[in-house]
Amino acid sequence: MGKDYWATFEQVASSVHDQTKAECEGEYELLTSLFSFYSRGFDALPQEGDGAALIARGAILSQTLNTFWAMIDLAVKGFYIQSLIPLRHVYESWLSFLYLAKYPDDAVRWLNPTWEMRPPKAETMRNRIDLPSKEIKTKLGEFQTEMHRFAHIDPSAVLSRLKREGEKTIIGIGARFENDSFRVCTYGISQWLGNCLNVLSSMIPRDHEWHTEYGGSIDAIRSFIDEYNTATGGIQLPENGSDDDAS
Repeated sequence: MGKDYWATFEQVASSVHDQTKAECEGEYELLTSLFSFYSRGFDALPQEGDGAALIARGAILSQTLNTFWAMIDLAVKGFYIQSLIPLRHVYESWLSFLYLAKYPDDAVRWLNPTWEMRPPKAETMRNRIDLPSKEIKTKLGEFQTEMHRFAHIDPSAVLSRLKREGEKTIIGIGARFENDSFRVCTYGISQWLGNCLNVLSSMIPRDHEWHTEYGGSIDAIRSFIDEYNTATGGIQLPENGSDDDAS
């Protein structure tokens, strides 16, 4: 029975993947092109520099690269809520990078595996790094709170699996294609790809050819976000429906 369900999930995910590429071509192309550009940036990183801090920051961004791949893969296959859960990891990695840029001597906190040398909490890092304004700092705190809704068992996660049919409540099993939900995922993932591209760019020598494409990538993100906000009035939580339901 278990193997049957595994095969069914794989088949449905493959079908949703194909439908996503066909019906959300622009969003799919945006995510995959941004991911490819982000990946190429690692080839341009300096081979030497500020010791342990350089190693820690590079490793942090390398981990986000894997996380972005996983998020995009999940979103394309119709697992929308699941694709957004790792955004909290990306957010905390971004904070860690900025923190280490300001406090390089603390790199040992990310390189020493003992519990006593754990990195600072996200809130501590947010309060200690340099941000353009208090408004941005507040928005980052609100974003962290929002990400808790996906990482924990929040009503947004539970309700996305339910639908009413008369007097019955139907629980969705598996995934199905949802155009609007994929666009929400594209919104969140592309926004944080942009944030990570920004910090990655600070490590790449200014004369490297990678920078010639950086502005265009950021413009593509802004264009999509502006278009989405204009069309919808703001971001909405994705659904995570299913073609296979159980009461």
